[in-house]
Amino acid sequence: MIAALTPRQRRQLAVTILAIALLLAFSITVLPLWSANAARQENIELLQERLVRLQQMADGDASLRPRLERLKRAQLDDGHYLRGETETVAAAELQRLVKAITGRNQVTVTSTQILPASAEQDFIRIALKVRLRGSLSGLVESIYDIESNETFLFLDQLSVRDASRRRAAVATPTKPFDAELELAAYMAGGP
Repeated sequence: MIAALTPRQRRQLAVTILAIALLLAFSITVLPLWSANAARQENIELLQERLVRLQQMADGDASLRPRLERLKRAQLDDGHYLRGETETVAAAELQRLVKAITGRNQVTVTSTQILPASAEQDFIRIALKVRLRGSLSGLVESIYDIESNETFLFLDQLSVRDASRRRAAVATPTKPFDAELELAAYMAGGP
């Protein structure tokens, strides 16, 4: 069949076969590379836009950082948190605070035990296990004063029982009672 073609038709056939072969080679090798490059270029453009947004946010954060530091200092200076520099100093401050509150209400602190401190967000939780002895009205006043104190104090696991050995049928307001509770407060300096 090819032998029946004229030389001009043979040339056209050869050029067509060559063009098909080149087109096939181009579509197998160059076209996938070109489309992959286009996808990477689009991804690079998206990442560059994201980088610009993040840099703008970082610049905004840098301008807000002094204000944040001022707010943190003001929050610590308002008296709602323990001022101790270390956990042990803060625990001693908490013990002193409890003794002052209970002393005003004629309640005796029979023992305090410092519980392990724990970090919670930007603060460190300082806790005590406290045992008290006093009249029922003195204990109630002490608990009220603890919960309404300027320093944020949190009571937990409160138990009150009769302190006398002999169980009387009638409880009097002056009769001694024992109370046991966990008391927590916070100081700045968490993780």
